[in-house]
Amino acid sequence: MNDLRELVKIVTNRGQKNFPLLELKNKTPNKEVDLFHLIRTGQCENDHQAAALMYKAQPNDPRIKMLKSRLRKKLLNHLFFLDFSDQSLKSSHRYEQKSLALLFQARTLMNEGESDTSASLLRTALAMAEEAEFTQIIIDCYQLLLENYSLSISSTNFYKTKNTLNKYRALAVLEQEAADLYYTSRLELNKSVFAKNKYLEKLKTVVQKLEDLWKKTHSANIFDFYYKLSILLHELTGNFAEILKTTATSENLLQKGKINKKRFDDRYNKFINVYAYLRVKEYEKGLIAAAAYVPYFNRSTNNWFAFMENYFLLAMHAGEYNQASKLYAEVMRNTSYKKISRTAQERWSLYGTYLYFVNPSDELLKQSNYRKLILSVPEHSKDKQGFNVAILILQFMYFVRSQDTDALNYRIDSLKKYAGRHLTHQLSKRNLLFFKMLVLLVKEDLDYNHAKKKAEPLLQRLKTPLFPGMLTPK
Repeated sequence: MNDLRELVKIVTNRGQKNFPLLELKNKTPNKEVDLFHLIRTGQCENDHQAAALMYKAQPNDPRIKMLKSRLRKKLLNHLFFLDFSDQSLKSSHRYEQKSLALLFQARTLMNEGESDTSASLLRTALAMAEEAEFTQIIIDCYQLLLENYSLSISSTNFYKTKNTLNKYRALAVLEQEAADLYYTSRLELNKSVFAKNKYLEKLKTVVQKLEDLWKKTHSANIFDFYYKLSILLHELTGNFAEILKTTATSENLLQKGKINKKRFDDRYNKFINVYAYLRVKEYEKGLIAAAAYVPYFNRSTNNWFAFMENYFLLAMHAGEYNQASKLYAEVMRNTSYKKISRTAQERWSLYGTYLYFVNPSDELLKQSNYRKLILSVPEHSKDKQGFNVAILILQFMYFVRSQDTDALNYRIDSLKKYAGRHLTHQLSKRNLLFFKMLVLLVKEDLDYNHAKKKAEPLLQRLKTPLFPGMLTPK
């Protein structure tokens, strides 16, 4: 009861006069809550709308500036009370947030002179941080405990804690070295294609260095850096077979307890494993893996929809069109479909049209935009994230199958216009090569065998990677 009495005293003495959070359930009108709901529902997206809706004023009105400031402060206060119990979140996030919250509470109590309760909270935070290997939080906890034991003249605990703290400080030095290597690499790899190419050889050395540091320390933090850069290196060099090895090795280490289950993102490992199967064209193995892994993804999250894209594409490339139809229908039935980004929805719309082209059904025709896309005239000035390329190819295949040479000749003109406006960048060379092959087929009067012979040089160029991250086709 003593600890509760002390907490009551601290809260009474330090408590704020005004409630520092949004009272969302309060029925009394409140400007801050009103603005919150307007922003949440999408009715207020800029300062002009906020000023007009709240005060019928201009954005420079002092009232809207003060209102935004108050709302911002209260929203920041809400960050202390977020719910991290959602199982779709990475478990490491839950451990980190809980440890940080306990550490904050312990520091506050220390400042108020309440050392006993503070020490208890620190030991709880420390246990959680050590379980998930958050080295910096562990160091912060030990440093506060050291301060606590010093003030309470607890010599045995003080020197024992000091020795342990020194070990973690030594580990933190190596982890910081690994962090510097990782973030420097990510910076260089976010630059131009030329800079990315130039950095690739050094990246191999960095990955090796990270592997050596991990083997020396068995640190979860260092393994995370090593794992992510390994995946990135193999992806940039088009070596997806190595990604399959990396994911398999990581899963094996996880099962043997050699890497921390609280820190390793096993769902991402499963996601990238299925993606790698797609890229190496091992479709049957990929389908088996995808079927086993899909239960690990929460159906209401973006990650589920992203995973299902790879699953669907595996089925399509494997020629398992009935399975692809089932997967497509499952995505369309998902009530969270409307919540994913517009770009993702447009991709799924294209998937549906391609699926209908190879495996038509009345149900699929209702779900997809097949008729609209086939008969539409591409708007070159409004290219949707490169989707027009996929639309033009689909239209071309449709008219080849129907032997409609008039429509094909018209599409050739469209292709030339599109290429002249949109395929001038280095990254568009592969699309341009493929378009040339389509044009050649029309010039050869749809004689596939003749066109295939003449297109062989184009095909060989198409098989050559043009930049890092592009897989050489088999």
